[in-house]
Amino acid sequence: MFTKILVALDGGPQHAQVLELAASLAGPASRLHLLCVLDPAFALADDAPRAEHAEYPAADAQVHQAEQLLSNALGRLRERGIDGLGHHPAGEPAQVICDHARQHGCDLIVIGHRHLSRMERLLDRSVGQWTVDHAPCPVLVEVRGGET
Repeated sequence: MFTKILVALDGGPQHAQVLELAASLAGPASRLHLLCVLDPAFALADDAPRAEHAEYPAADAQVHQAEQLLSNALGRLRERGIDGLGHHPAGEPAQVICDHARQHGCDLIVIGHRHLSRMERLLDRSVGQWTVDHAPCPVLVEVRGGET
């Protein structure tokens, strides 16, 4: 049984399936680490003064959306009696996912799949592929519901 499961959520069309898949693997002693990685171009430091949030509405909106996504997902887990924590660090998603799994001793990562075309993969690095290649633990990829 997996005890520390990292669940990468991005608010895309597949996030409900990713959360459901991870929840179905959780046992009584499991804790799910829900991770919503922020775009570093719009991220503010955790200790940024409130005035900076007002000056950078895109950054404030990104944090608010991530917090809302995590809050809703954690609520769904609580309804099922599953323990979870929400995190929204900034950075390059695949790197942050692997680093977070390593730092928190996760024994499984659950991610979605965007079903990119060959051309799209050439232009936009696959987060899933990089995660699979560099993860410190097994990676489970939810493929249902991610068609673009």
